[in-house]
Amino acid sequence: MTKKDLIFYIAILILTVLFLWQWISKGALISHLNQSQKHNYQIQLLTGLGQLGSAHLHADAKVYINGNAIDFSQQKYQLRNSFIHFEEGIGDVIHTHAAGLTVGHMLKSLAIDFNNDCILIEGNNYCNEDNKKLKFYVNGQLNNEFDNYVIKNLDKILISYGDEDEAGIQKQLDSITNLASRYSLQR
Repeated sequence: MTKKDLIFYIAILILTVLFLWQWISKGALISHLNQSQKHNYQIQLLTGLGQLGSAHLHADAKVYINGNAIDFSQQKYQLRNSFIHFEEGIGDVIHTHAAGLTVGHMLKSLAIDFNNDCILIEGNNYCNEDNKKLKFYVNGQLNNEFDNYVIKNLDKILISYGDEDEAGIQKQLDSITNLASRYSLQR
């Protein structure tokens, strides 16, 4: 055996040892990740939500309480959650970064409770009563899914609480921006 052959066999041995070490190390890491991934998968199955990054959608939205729009451009409403949020000081466009996110998820991320009877904002509860009603519109149409509505790209969402007539509701619907389409083009 020549010196050249010996060096070649030693190099092969070293590479084999390194490969085996990597393979064994990676196996332990994968085993740990698989447990974590298993829990994430179970959560996704139960909630219907995708992983962060599984979607990138934008929707225009407005929330009115007794005729006054909530200003989601305020800092306290910006980038509150990685999965779904308002950002860049713009309070009219919902940004979603996972599949299956709902209007309820968006509002809950802002500490706002919302269902088909009530909306609770900053300790004030606005519930259906006599002439004041909670209404939910998607793309100009009444929708009864409320907090369970899964946001779709370029949706126009209106939540309105109050005693507005059809003309008042139409004015609120007309106030919803078209900014989501700009963000969707930037993807």
